Formats: sequence, structure tokens, C-alpha cells
Amino acid sequence: MCASSCEKDLYAVLGANPSESTEELRHRYQQLVLKCHPDRLSGHSSSEAEMGLKRFLEVDAAWKILSDENKRRDYDLLRRAHDLKQDWPVDSTVFLEDMIWNNDERLYTHCCRCGGAFIIDEEEVQEETLRSSSQEEEQTTRGQSKGVIVCCDTCSLSVYVTWTNLPQS
Repeated sequence: MCASSCEKDLYAVLGANPSESTEELRHRYQQLVLKCHPDRLSGHSSSEAEMGLKRFLEVDAAWKILSDENKRRDYDLLRRAHDLKQDWPVDSTVFLEDMIWNNDERLYTHCCRCGGAFIIDEEEVQEETLRSSSQEEEQTTRGQSKGVIVCCDTCSLSVYVTWTNLPQS
């Protein structure tokens, strides 16, 4: 999947939302293709035909990703990761050492005031630690903390989870 598909909201291209079924997406795709298919716009001005072709290709590219279950799942994960990297207001800072470690699932949790949870898995902690360690120019002091923003799995709150050393699990 190319980077441009993550930059443009494929659901918006089809005039849909992520909760719609593949069948509902197919219906939207078919309606859009009928409106902007190049054969249908052949009698229009060259600029209208060119805009129609561009729209047709955009709709077709979105459908090719969203119609395939695996590609759609991957796209949804990329969208979620992109959303989590946005500048969200952070409710508080939580130290990884203060979170609850679940050894079976290999993840840390912290309860949210809404009753939900902030969850970060061991792999994400390790990836962030490695990423931070590879950026030596940003680390000016020894033991500088590393961290990520984690959103609640129920509400819109987010916390900054931080740690100074990779936790021993």
C-alpha cells in the first residue's frame, strides 16, 4: 500500500465511513463510477473530462484497497496509527513503571477515569526505545525519557506514557 493512500481518506473518496460493510462500499463505488466514468464524460470539455478521469481513478484506487479484506484491515491500521500520531491534548503523564503489566498478553494497561484503559504493548515500547536511541542528536542527556501518546480504548482522553529505561519484563 502506498503512502499516498494514507494521506487521502479512502472512505471519504467513496463518501463512506469506516463502519460501512463491504457491500455498502460497493454500492457507493458503483454509483460514483457511473457518474465519473471516462466514457460517460467523453462529450464534455477537455477540462471536465480530465477532472472526471482523475476522480474515476481516485475512486477506483480507493475501491481496490477497501474491497479487499486484508488491504482494508491494513489501511484501517495505518489510519489508526496516523490518528494516534496527531497532536492530541494530553490529559496527563503516566510512567510505564506505574502501569499494570499483563505477562500473558505482553502489554501494559492503565485505567482511565471513564472506565476504559490506556494500553501499550511490549513491542511498541521496544520500537519506541529503539527509535529514540537511534536519534542520538536528540538525546542530549543520559537517561532522557522516552515515551508515546496513548489514547483510551473507550473515550477521547490520551496520556503520555514515558519511561527512562526499557522495562524488564
